[in-house]
Amino acid sequence: MQELFDKMKEYLNMDTEISFEEFDGYYKKVVAFLNDNWKELNEEDTMHMLFILDNLKSNGEDRAKRKVKEAKKYAKMAQRTEIWANALIGRLREAGLTDEEIGKRYEAIYEAV
Repeated sequence: MQELFDKMKEYLNMDTEISFEEFDGYYKKVVAFLNDNWKELNEEDTMHMLFILDNLKSNGEDRAKRKVKEAKKYAKMAQRTEIWANALIGRLREAGLTDEEIGKRYEAIYEAV
């Protein structure tokens, strides 16, 4: 989990954009991790994963709007990351967090990165 989070921080601090192949590879690692581990994530790791998913989603949506051959693939990735994010938000709500608490924790992660 920490490796995925650190990689996202690295991507966000880059001056250049990663290739489709690298974006796709990272996306697949995130989804594979979630498939295997999402139910075992603690609250902190769930928040970090939400941060990763939110950034994948927004970047996927942005790239899907471009006139590139991978536009449809980016759009699908954005849709799938949104589904995962909603599932994780649901788990946080079940754990007793309000949307306001989730938002505050997310903002704290965003500001720290």
